[in-house]
Amino acid sequence: MTDQQHDDQQHDDQHDDDQHDDDQLDAGTYDEGDDETYADDAPAVGPLVAAGLLGLVTLLVLVVAWAVLGRDDDARDASGQASTAGSVGAGATSTLPSDLAPGRPTRLGRCVRAQRALEETLDAAQPALDQWAVHVGAMNKLVVGEITLQQATEFWESTRLGAQRRVRDFGDSFGALRAVGVDCPGPALLAPGARALPGCAREVQAAVRAVQSARVSVSTWEEHIHHMDMLRLGQMTPEQATEMWLDSWQSGVRELDAYDSASASAEREDGCSRAGSSR
Repeated sequence: MTDQQHDDQQHDDQHDDDQHDDDQLDAGTYDEGDDETYADDAPAVGPLVAAGLLGLVTLLVLVVAWAVLGRDDDARDASGQASTAGSVGAGATSTLPSDLAPGRPTRLGRCVRAQRALEETLDAAQPALDQWAVHVGAMNKLVVGEITLQQATEFWESTRLGAQRRVRDFGDSFGALRAVGVDCPGPALLAPGARALPGCAREVQAAVRAVQSARVSVSTWEEHIHHMDMLRLGQMTPEQATEMWLDSWQSGVRELDAYDSASASAEREDGCSRAGSSR
């Protein structure tokens, strides 16, 4: 095995580890107990493929077209982000509720802190998820004839801008979250009669699920970016890239739908916000 093949194998192995091991947050004292898990209710994409797939030749063309558009221009995108990053947080101060004040690490305070950390990670995931949604959405429209190959290629070109940087940003935030864990008890573990804590714990629980769904979806996007780099460098044939793209596309549809569902559920919970504002 050549060094390059070894590196590629390591990357694929690492991606598998991410989806099977790293998808679960190191939740510290967090435990969901016997709470039900989300089912994957994402619609099947088989009918789309059967009804509108353009055929192997056209798919080869579109995969190659996306790959030869040029490298991800992080520097060009970063220039537009610098001023925004510098302005965020300028003068942004907030008064911590009493449960979050230094020296008072109550369970409610820890849950509120955990929720804020989870929200930061979800915010970091959104730019990468938005790009992936555009990328997958262009394929959805292409196979049913709503857009042309040229239009799809333009969509794909737009998603190259800053793609790797956005994936890295989420990875950094997710890694930091895992390092500290989510220090909040699961709602099922709380004693009857608790007041503010159960609502906040439910919000944390929903946010954990949303972060886990985001991790799965961003990992698929990251893998697809890597495959396109391999194709561009001649380390993968167009036929291989096409087969992998079809897998990534179908997975992407399901995983983005699962994330949207988990994110919507998390947004409906506001126990931590109410707990903080009431103090």
